[in-house]
Amino acid sequence: MSRAKFTRLGGFVTLLGGTLWVVSFGVAQAISPDLTGMLAAPVILLLVGLIALHVRHATGGGIRATLGFALTLVGMVMLAYGSVGRLVITGEVLGQPYGPVGFTGIAPGAFVLGLGAVLTAVSVISANVMPRLSPVPLLIGSTGVAAAGGSALAHQLLEGRFVDIFPLQLGPVAAMWALFGLGWLWLGYLLWSEGTRARPAS
Repeated sequence: MSRAKFTRLGGFVTLLGGTLWVVSFGVAQAISPDLTGMLAAPVILLLVGLIALHVRHATGGGIRATLGFALTLVGMVMLAYGSVGRLVITGEVLGQPYGPVGFTGIAPGAFVLGLGAVLTAVSVISANVMPRLSPVPLLIGSTGVAAAGGSALAHQLLEGRFVDIFPLQLGPVAAMWALFGLGWLWLGYLLWSEGTRARPAS
């Protein structure tokens, strides 16, 4: 499959993922936070969109694009897993064991995903491979996702009790969480419709 065909297919999948992200947010926020397992489906779809976006600007992104892609990828995996499972870390440093340290819910994944998506959006803007301001909604939404995840994660670490993201109490953060999905929806449309600035194939 050619790069152009893959990015168009990835754009279509991202349209679905962005839509489901907003829908799952509404369900978890308004109906029940116990339904955060619904996030797994949109995250898997957005993963395809992330790869398509990375392929689109791989020749102009540099180290920032690579780091953003890696962090976003890890964050998506953590978020999808955290919506249905529990992350426990154990290990050893200089012969001293530590753990188990448990991170429950979607907070850790949201924090990493948000940071990675911020870098991804900035790298797309810098590489100038998409309409200039098209990644701005994703950039703003990613900040909200990172803030929501970081706040809940801080409560988990400092208070030693389960605190997760939903229901979001702060209206601006909730709006940015939804904007994250809309940002992917917009980028997905641009990729699908080939409304991007073409780069020569490497």
